[in-house]
Amino acid sequence: MSGIRRIVRPPLHARLSERRFLRWSARETGSDRFAAIGARSVVYPPALIIGHHLISLGSDVVVHPGAFLSVIDEHAGRRYDASLTIGDGVRIGNDVVVACCGRIEIAARVLIADRVFIGDTYHEYRDVERAIVDQGLHDPRPVSIGRGAFLGIGSAVLAGVTLGEGAYVGAHAVVTEDVPAHAVVVGNPARVVRRWDGAEWVGVESSSPAP
Repeated sequence: MSGIRRIVRPPLHARLSERRFLRWSARETGSDRFAAIGARSVVYPPALIIGHHLISLGSDVVVHPGAFLSVIDEHAGRRYDASLTIGDGVRIGNDVVVACCGRIEIAARVLIADRVFIGDTYHEYRDVERAIVDQGLHDPRPVSIGRGAFLGIGSAVLAGVTLGEGAYVGAHAVVTEDVPAHAVVVGNPARVVRRWDGAEWVGVESSSPAP
């Protein structure tokens, strides 16, 4: 009949799956599950979070959709003293991965772009008779990201690294060593290409121009 629109509803199993997904998302991002969470902080679904009780968020923190925050205190029969601390006003982009079995500290007002990786350990690989997935994790080394730093899209901060206050990590850079305060790093492995000398920004000799 003309003028009559037929409303087609998705099948029951699809509606149930959506409901389950929404319930799961609500549980994952619920503020009552974290070790601490400050006022006005929000973790947008969908997010996958392991170890809520080991994660502390300050005030006005925003974690965008797709984040994977994994903080574990046991793996392959080994216990770890693990914690992830995120300071006030931190912004974490889409699809960011934080892998922690030791200590990771992200200071206040840090800006983290999409698809960044931050990890304080890595999978062992030295036993050639065993699959890497079966070899457990290397000893964690603490990671510290200083106040007001910036991590560009697709960058990685690896175990044992300290980023100084206001450090700037360029897109897709892989940071394997400490970065001074107010320095710009690019590349893989990341290297300093510009820094603040207390009076002005100065270039550092490099094969690539500073951004």
